[in-house]
Amino acid sequence: MIPFGALTRRAALAAASIVLVVGCSSQPKTTETDSHIYYPEPPAPPRIQFLTSFSDGQHWVSQAKSSFADWVVGEDAKAKSSTAFDSPYGIAIYNKKLYICDVSLNKVHLVDLATRAYSVLGPADRIRNPVNMTIDADGTKYLCDTSVRKILVFDANDRLISEIGESTSWIPIDCAIRGNELYITDTSGGKVEVYNKQGQHLRTIGQKGLGVDQLTNPTNLEVGPDGRLYVVDTFLQTVKIFDPVSGAFVGTIGGPGSNIGSFARPKGIAIDPKGDVYVTDAQWDVVQIFNPGGQLLATFGAPGKFPYSLGLPAGIIIDKTTLDVFQPYLAKNFKPEYLVFVVNQFGKHKIGVFAFGKDASLPASAYEIDTKAVEQRKAELRKKAEEEKANGEKAPVFDRLPTK
Repeated sequence: MIPFGALTRRAALAAASIVLVVGCSSQPKTTETDSHIYYPEPPAPPRIQFLTSFSDGQHWVSQAKSSFADWVVGEDAKAKSSTAFDSPYGIAIYNKKLYICDVSLNKVHLVDLATRAYSVLGPADRIRNPVNMTIDADGTKYLCDTSVRKILVFDANDRLISEIGESTSWIPIDCAIRGNELYITDTSGGKVEVYNKQGQHLRTIGQKGLGVDQLTNPTNLEVGPDGRLYVVDTFLQTVKIFDPVSGAFVGTIGGPGSNIGSFARPKGIAIDPKGDVYVTDAQWDVVQIFNPGGQLLATFGAPGKFPYSLGLPAGIIIDKTTLDVFQPYLAKNFKPEYLVFVVNQFGKHKIGVFAFGKDASLPASAYEIDTKAVEQRKAELRKKAEEEKANGEKAPVFDRLPTK
């Protein structure tokens, strides 16, 4: 997948002499007119293309596709509107409608990408601090509200139909669906509560503590294609994996640290169709990608003020249903498999949209992995991290990791 770093292909040409590229047998074509943003940086074959970012629900109502210059300066010049996002956290999508949970404004922005309409999920007096939303295949929506301390359930037509949760001591942060069961993180209790969709409590997974099989501050979670439950523990700086039926602890992904493959403030989690795990880190402003076994595959993103930069990234989702909506932003030869939406709580670019795919103009051999070169580069990065740590430097080494 994708090492950290992004440049336009044109800008990267000037830096090519200092770029170490391994893991591919050929280089992508580069033209002076291609100004798209890719990960990894050229001349490595692109796997992710940055498409666009937006920070206001009216963006899709009043604007067509913007130029790169508009991305850079346009948002800065606009006054904040009543439809602007302030501090979004969670994001969900259904029927080409984006549901963006804004914890600062205490509302859920509803952006219809198909009809280019903006609205707010209601009733407003029942929503106090929406953090995350999960949507079932039939359109039923489960909204985690940490002030109400319940899961607010909306139907496919966005009507509030019920609530789940009776305890006033728990703080539900996120919800994942598996069959007829809902898995809900209780960040105060350090556990995952399991309910059925009818609102009956079934069992509890995990217990609060600092042990390898325990949870302290579980936040976001997801069920993978393998059926396992992946739980982000922000305090313990790791992703913990459980069997969703027995509750048995299975393993971990990542851990505390400032090197690649480690976390400082992990938050959002998404799992792609292959089972690879995407985790946002609000400390380093990156997304790291792991396989189900916990091996780091790639990172992308970086702090900054550019539209493709990340700022306190939180929620993240993977979606195939809106590929047609964002097709105008795609490079001519870039063929996407799915989109990745990343929510930023800080900065002027709140929702970043990326496409995962390949450059169709390149031979298949361009994406082959040189395993030996990959391991060599990982060793170099680990050594660099140890040297920086010895010198008192705290910056993470999210460098040009050559991977899938």
